Amino acid sequence: MRPIMLLAPIALLVSACAKSDTPAADTGAAMAMAPAMMMEADVAGSWTGTSMPEGSDSVVARWTQMCGGGTCKGTVEGMPDTVVSTYTISGDSAVGVSTAYMEPTLKLRVVDTWVARAKDGTVGGTQVTKLADKDSVLMRTRFTGTRATK
Repeated sequence: MRPIMLLAPIALLVSACAKSDTPAADTGAAMAMAPAMMMEADVAGSWTGTSMPEGSDSVVARWTQMCGGGTCKGTVEGMPDTVVSTYTISGDSAVGVSTAYMEPTLKLRVVDTWVARAKDGTVGGTQVTKLADKDSVLMRTRFTGTRATK
């Protein structure tokens, strides 16, 4: 009985190392469909665009942004102040948040958070505007723009 007990671990090892009949997944096809990683060069530069409320094509803002090195400085038509945002590139997107600023129409201090995807000189994304001192969402918008300069 003792020699059989010695063979049991060897049999388990051989079966564990045996080749599988299932072929390995084709990771090349999955990688080809994955979006390209965003780089700082995709974000850096001057951008102009428009913002529309979710579910609408009505333009609520025309904006200009100068971005680079993790910071964007932007102006909105009809607003006297420059709004500064910081961003981080993560995968195929840039994720950003503005400093608090006075929204002139609402006369409230607000903060914007946004996600942008830039490719071939165009940018698109979504933005959420919240009260600066609370987590109350005031508006959800989508935006599109084009690179003015690099």
